[in-house]
Amino acid sequence: MPQFFFQLRTQGSAPRRDDTPREFPSLAAALAEGQGRARSLIHNHRRRAPAPLRGTLEIEDERHHPVARILLADIARQIS
Repeated sequence: MPQFFFQLRTQGSAPRRDDTPREFPSLAAALAEGQGRARSLIHNHRRRAPAPLRGTLEIEDERHHPVARILLADIARQIS
């Protein structure tokens, strides 16, 4: 089963990579997980700070090559 990594990139902070690979049957499944993680990040951020969270959640393959990018602003618009 393919392995994927998630890396959070936000303005004003260093990229944060989850160094534990996660197995998903497909990129679509990894993307669905990433969107759920992005929603959770935005909800948690809104509780602490009124300013919008800007950045991306990148999905990388097992070689750490980016294969998808989720824009946090897009997710924030979907849940507002």
